[in-house]
Amino acid sequence: MNPGPAKILSCPYCGGIKEVMSLLSGNTFRGTVWSDTRRHYPMLPEVSPIQKCPHCGKYYFIEQAKSEYAKEDESKFRYSRELGTLNYSELKEAKKQMQHLTLTKMQRWIMNHQLFMAYNDEFRRNQDTSRCNPSEYDKNIFETTVQELLDGIDTSADYDLFHAELLRESGRFEEAREILTQHHEEDDRWVVEAMLKHISDRDTLPFLLIKNGNRVCQ
Repeated sequence: MNPGPAKILSCPYCGGIKEVMSLLSGNTFRGTVWSDTRRHYPMLPEVSPIQKCPHCGKYYFIEQAKSEYAKEDESKFRYSRELGTLNYSELKEAKKQMQHLTLTKMQRWIMNHQLFMAYNDEFRRNQDTSRCNPSEYDKNIFETTVQELLDGIDTSADYDLFHAELLRESGRFEEAREILTQHHEEDDRWVVEAMLKHISDRDTLPFLLIKNGNRVCQ
């Protein structure tokens, strides 16, 4: 991983400054990937597409902010490790704040995709006895978010695996199976087989596909 100069964001609401990471290069070595598309690459960290202003507390899409890169100072760049990653509670706040704004189709998709993965982070990704259960309100948010993602999928494009995953996680197993049986991309065969196994087990939880760069045996 080769970091670049800090990217300086200016909040579109208050003008407050926030610095986030930039990269000149990176790689996907020793990556971890989940069925719901959550991924973690130690050498390719991702800056959140939605940021929270540390000054006014409002949320914005990163492309809405005026931005520039930190200038070279005495032959050295000023770097940042900040990604601005938002948790489930913060993403709920972000969606509520933006509900009356006119968002693009892509912005709506990004918001729902981030919220979908964050819900899984909060309640479903790592099952243990200490983890709290979602409230009915949160369950409703999850169901609404999944349906909005499903409604936004372009069925003419290659989104079969994510389409099937949304259906599986919402318990619509036979619909998910039908989509997977029509997906014939040979490179995806191992993913399809893993998903079909979880469908047969009537499992709605996200599951690991790749851990530390290696495929997980299902």
